[in-house]
Amino acid sequence: MSIRPRDVVLTTAFVSALFLMPDDGKAAEWKVGMSSPQVKELQQLLKEKGFFTYPTATGYFGPITEQAVKAFQASVRLPATGIVDDATYAKLKGSPAANAAMKIGSRGNEVKVLQQNLKLLGYFKYPEITGYFGVITQDAVKRFQQANGLSATGVADARTLQLIQNAMRHPSATSVKPPQANALKIGSRGAEVSKLQQNLKQLGYFTYPKITGYYGTVTATAVRQFQKQYQLPVTGAADGATIAKINEALKKQAPSHPPASQGTIYLTIGSAGDQVKQVQAKLKQLGYFTYPEITGYYGAITADAVKRFQNSVGIKATGVVDAETYERLTGQAPQRKLDVIELVADASELLGKPYVWGGQTPEVGFDCSGLIVYLFKKQGISLPRTVATIWNVGTPVSSPSVGDIVFFNTSQSGPSHAGIYIGNRQFIHSGSSTGVTISSLDNSYWKARYLGAKRY
Repeated sequence: MSIRPRDVVLTTAFVSALFLMPDDGKAAEWKVGMSSPQVKELQQLLKEKGFFTYPTATGYFGPITEQAVKAFQASVRLPATGIVDDATYAKLKGSPAANAAMKIGSRGNEVKVLQQNLKLLGYFKYPEITGYFGVITQDAVKRFQQANGLSATGVADARTLQLIQNAMRHPSATSVKPPQANALKIGSRGAEVSKLQQNLKQLGYFTYPKITGYYGTVTATAVRQFQKQYQLPVTGAADGATIAKINEALKKQAPSHPPASQGTIYLTIGSAGDQVKQVQAKLKQLGYFTYPEITGYYGAITADAVKRFQNSVGIKATGVVDAETYERLTGQAPQRKLDVIELVADASELLGKPYVWGGQTPEVGFDCSGLIVYLFKKQGISLPRTVATIWNVGTPVSSPSVGDIVFFNTSQSGPSHAGIYIGNRQFIHSGSSTGVTISSLDNSYWKARYLGAKRY
């Protein structure tokens, strides 16, 4: 039988491929274009460690596998060639699988580091580093993943953590631009920071009670809020463009009406005190003031809420609370009357849901205020996020009726726990040791800590 030249070429290629296939202990440079069961094993190892994101291990070494190899090599401080040599293979076989990915419910120092890094990159917006992986952290992880071409799972797996570390080392590679060298940013101190905080306070963004002169997470959050509203890059750093826009906003904020005579209600940007708190609480009850806290400071957010209220009742939308606006506001009924039967019915369906600090959905679980905010939101009523601020905006009642919120002092620092009164001296709440449950006001523990009830 004669052998055709084409058969010789094919046979040679097949034999060469066999020699290229590594054995079980060595890699022999796996690279793009190769296909073998050993490549499938490589992909599976990379998948276990969170680097190979394709749904299945194919056995073909293509661009997706090459990128996964490069990411793994970078994570173990090897040259990121995308070729699996003996050193890469040894590291891959010896590295632990990424089975400790952080997700909803995770706690500890690793979560704190993750939150701090995401905050510095502009994704984690919560003012405090909590060490608890809740829905806010999950959302921050998702937004980072979306911005960096990953599947937005909200789980901080090895691949995500590695990209976060890369972003921390090389900020220019991320979707959030690094701040200018002379920009005010976290860690800055001095008179310029004090001036920035004062200006942001006047505009309603910096709500901390004191001007500190230190640029921390509270100042960075205020800067981000301003940048977002004025369509600037949301970096959290006060660069030249941001400061110029702040100065421009300050020039435009002067009220067109002169202050009224003493004794007349007249609140505008820059006002502060109990009357401002009362106005903010009423605006929140009516659904216009959406800031999470009652600050007592009249800034741009309060002015915008006032304008929307004025439009809704046919008053000229000045953003200033004059006597007419104040009278109309305080006499206004809530947008929607609370249906206590629906409220209690919705609450009863959540019995047994777990207590999760920061939780505010049935899928995750609830803390005590998260449960209340969730249930009232279903009724079309917006409440602040914390027990203390919910207490501040309610109307006191001498004895609770169904649908009122009952408050307790469990920490010696004022209202710190709350539940919804359902009648017969009982209330439904999310307890840290019980989850969502029903308790009695006559229980010795709750009776000793009862503060009162408020209506919404």
